[in-house]
Amino acid sequence: MTNLTGESEKRAYYLALSGLNFWSKGKSGLYRLGEDAFSLDQAGPDAAGDYTVTSVGTVAAGTGRETNVRLTVKRPSAAIITFEADLASFTQPVLGRTENNANAVVVFSIDSPEAPASFTLADWTALWSANVYRYASGWIRLGGGAAQTTGAIWYEGNKGSCDSGRCAFGKGLRTYFQFVFSGYDMSLESSEFGDGFTFTVMTADNDPRYAAGGTADGLRGEYLGYAGPGPSGRGIVPPKMAVEVDVYPNCYDGDPMENNSRRDRSTANHLAVVYWGEPDTSYDDNVHGVGAGPANPTGGGEGYCERASPLAGPAWLEDGQEHAMRVEISRETDDTQGVYTVRAWVDPAYPGMDDVSEDYTAEAPLVRHTVRLAAADHARLDTICFGWTEATGGHGQSVAIHDFALAFRR
Repeated sequence: MTNLTGESEKRAYYLALSGLNFWSKGKSGLYRLGEDAFSLDQAGPDAAGDYTVTSVGTVAAGTGRETNVRLTVKRPSAAIITFEADLASFTQPVLGRTENNANAVVVFSIDSPEAPASFTLADWTALWSANVYRYASGWIRLGGGAAQTTGAIWYEGNKGSCDSGRCAFGKGLRTYFQFVFSGYDMSLESSEFGDGFTFTVMTADNDPRYAAGGTADGLRGEYLGYAGPGPSGRGIVPPKMAVEVDVYPNCYDGDPMENNSRRDRSTANHLAVVYWGEPDTSYDDNVHGVGAGPANPTGGGEGYCERASPLAGPAWLEDGQEHAMRVEISRETDDTQGVYTVRAWVDPAYPGMDDVSEDYTAEAPLVRHTVRLAAADHARLDTICFGWTEATGGHGQSVAIHDFALAFRR
């Protein structure tokens, strides 16, 4: 009997352990394995995004030999990066490296000990106080209302799979944030403010202290801080990918170093996936329809979505209203090549829209685009950095990014 009891306890222990290995978010209840079983129960998530998982292994249930072993552990559903917990890890850009103007990108953290150099303490306090009811967990301002700016800001923290902002891309990521353009653009051609911003994922071969696009003088807002050599002269080196929110029309097909050469489909505000252009220049990295392996989606394709300005009323995204954006990137390996699918929504409307621990399937994305990357590019995206870029040309913009969350897919 002693030998039988010992074997039953060992068996129940391994059943409970199997349950813990089997668990993922949402799995609970009784699972039978022949005459044996394990049951799962979960509580959470807690403030760190962890679940408390209990697994009970059971042998010979309902008999005089019934044996139970209970194991309880904490398991992360995902290491979720948020502004509320991690805004201090989005370090202020450096003038002359990652921005050309001290107002291009500014971080407003509730824990900031002092105002940045471009603000007096009084101005800083007043601006924070005026917005704290909307952005209580902190926010990032892009553009600052100034013309001819370019800038980029990158996460440089140590959460989850990230080490000083260098993150294991793994199976991809999911992110959600809200944004608002303060400009109210009533022009039919959406030409009163500009130019927009991108959410960007780039190879960690880039140094976040220098990675920013545009031109050194900031005269090409249409590069959105993503294309071009930037203030440092280094630009953002491929492989990379982004979802751009473009609110200023640049419709013509000319030399990418010249003005108005992005090949936008029309003058409407648009959302689009971009990768990079031809290898001999960085100026065409967000020109629609250029490049090969990958090629940037063309205007009107599945990686591009626009909405025309109404005859009366503001442009789609330049209406002074809060908008939500969700981006999912799935990453797979096929032989040695990489298969990447980018999905993006603006103003998703169903439950789960802001849950970055699960894929969002309640509605179709506005843009969806799949590419295959060569083995070398795929390998260089094993480790990535992420953040935002922005730019303005002859017209200024002010964009608030807030309520941010990001998790890597498991």
